[in-house]
Amino acid sequence: MEMGRLPVRFVDEVMYVGKAVKGKGWFRAEPAMWGGLTVDNDSYGVLPRTLESSPVVQSTLLTGSKDVRLVGTETVDGARTTHYRGTVTLDGLRAARDEAPDAATRERRIEGLDQLMGLGVSDTLTMDLWVDGDDRAKQFRWQAGTGGEVLDLTVTFLDVDGPVTVEAPPAEDTADVMDVGQEGLLG
Repeated sequence: MEMGRLPVRFVDEVMYVGKAVKGKGWFRAEPAMWGGLTVDNDSYGVLPRTLESSPVVQSTLLTGSKDVRLVGTETVDGARTTHYRGTVTLDGLRAARDEAPDAATRERRIEGLDQLMGLGVSDTLTMDLWVDGDDRAKQFRWQAGTGGEVLDLTVTFLDVDGPVTVEAPPAEDTADVMDVGQEGLLG
């Protein structure tokens, strides 16, 4: 299923996804719909928690890689960055989790592993990480198989610790995911 780019907003714990369904430009899902580790891939599962979590959690996924390499320098959203790429297996992530030097690092690695398992990621994940001059994650990209489909997720951090105002889409342009049904989401 090719979904392309989708805007996602979180407002008052409700996830809004900009995808035309049933004559509306957006659909909304309450937190109960986000699921957990046993949810199937088509219901978005832990994706909201993945997007909301700290970039530190995302970058710890590379600790399970045995082939992290420097790709080069690139400009991302106007910032000069250093680009790294590596592949990670679930077994490699489990080993990195078990070798964590302290409880906080171990917890971040457990959270990252849980997120991938909840998304139904098959054995191998390719991850790209762009780090800016302040040693902060500027962008990351995951690519992995998820039960016959491909998850290709890129997140770019436009600002750090700045004020943010996110507004819910207009109610008249929003369908509730419970009213849309699986067919409407995939169509």
